[in-house]
Amino acid sequence: MSRHTSTLLTLLAAIFVTTPLPASGKTIESANLVVSDATGSLSDQELARLADEAERTLQRVLKLWSTDPGLERFGKIRVAFDRPRREFYSSVFYWDTTAGTKVRVVRVHGFEGGPQMMAHKLTSAVFPNEDKLIRNAMGVAAESRVGSPLTFPMCGFSNDDWVLAFSRTKSLLPFEELGPDHASWGMDDAGQGKLLVTDKARQHVAYAEAGSFGNYLLDLFGPEKIKKLNRISHQRSRPFQEVLGTGLPELEADWLRTVRKGEESREDTLRLLVDLVKKNPGTACMEAQKLSATKR
Repeated sequence: MSRHTSTLLTLLAAIFVTTPLPASGKTIESANLVVSDATGSLSDQELARLADEAERTLQRVLKLWSTDPGLERFGKIRVAFDRPRREFYSSVFYWDTTAGTKVRVVRVHGFEGGPQMMAHKLTSAVFPNEDKLIRNAMGVAAESRVGSPLTFPMCGFSNDDWVLAFSRTKSLLPFEELGPDHASWGMDDAGQGKLLVTDKARQHVAYAEAGSFGNYLLDLFGPEKIKKLNRISHQRSRPFQEVLGTGLPELEADWLRTVRKGEESREDTLRLLVDLVKKNPGTACMEAQKLSATKR
């Protein structure tokens, strides 16, 4: 292992959640994953089905980004299927240590009816990055294209529509306020492998913006440029100007102009989302998921 890779792993280990892998339970391997049952209650058939779904999701992520899963650098990705957290479906990416070696883990909380955020967090496992803006731009964009539309922050709608709703309620956050840390995203590291959401409304705005911006970057520059941005950002902070030829403030302004094109044609959806945000920005996602689910 190179000195640069070792340093990167040390930095990332301090950034991502570090929840222990399940000590027991069934385990099954696919081409790129080691999939385990963290609930201790899945049948062999159920675990095999979930392992197949996780592998297929990873394959869609790899195709989207035209990349490999990084087996030579980090080994297979561990995917642990677990119970929902406080009745909410989500997934989280973190680093763990097995036999003295850093391993990538995606823990999926809730899977009956389909996992949520799994494409997002598998993207983070393939492209680990200590900067939340870059990794969430890539991860949420991937989820919106190859994952579950019910997943946070889309919650059954598009990231662009949420951005427009947040704009109308004057709650958009400038990118300069969204640092690489958890706090600026409405979250906090509570230690011992636990991330707390300290400001649900801010978290929703930040993640929706990141996903919308990620899709904008993908459409404008393509995956190769975005992968280069991710790679160079490990050495230099947010090298948008260097890699894409345009600074982040200019990209941010053009992204918002692009999102606002055709705004009038989505008026009914925007009114609905604005009403949810005004009623309670902290529960807007959950309420939107309920509305979206009833229409399916």
